[in-house]
Amino acid sequence: MNENFKVALNIPYPKIEISSKDPNFAYKIFNVYAGKVSELSAITQYSFQSFYLKNYSELSKILEQIAEVEMRHLKILGELIKELGLTPYYVTYCCGNRANPWNADFIDFTTDYRSMLLSNINSEVIAIKDYNNLISYTNDPNIKEIIKRIIIDEEHHLKIFTELLRQYDSYEN
Repeated sequence: MNENFKVALNIPYPKIEISSKDPNFAYKIFNVYAGKVSELSAITQYSFQSFYLKNYSELSKILEQIAEVEMRHLKILGELIKELGLTPYYVTYCCGNRANPWNADFIDFTTDYRSMLLSNINSEVIAIKDYNNLISYTNDPNIKEIIKRIIIDEEHHLKIFTELLRQYDSYEN
């Protein structure tokens, strides 16, 4: 197992500055903030996995560190939602801006490392797609830069999970 996975990147996040309040765009952020595949879900899922996989100490540590990066994203998105004019509750909005609360049913509680890593890979792919889609809903260049910076982390997490799966699979065979 490679002991040198660098989870946190040394790339600064843009300062949170918006050109104007935009509650309609803030509603769209809630999906990546506290939806089924969101920062809140990732934090919760990776934390569960880290606790569960204590006997895989390196994997457990990496999952914990990735959860910490996702926490940073959650904070950034919460601040954006607030600056755009809404309160950052742990909800998603759909169907005419009806609030749907975040819940633990969003988490994959699989208990074998291979299924966990496959689930994490799938979630990161969806998150990257959702963030790229979110960019298309704003004309604010700073918000676009913030989201692009988060995408860099999510792409990095995808690479880490893919490499971990490859390494663990090679040990099993």
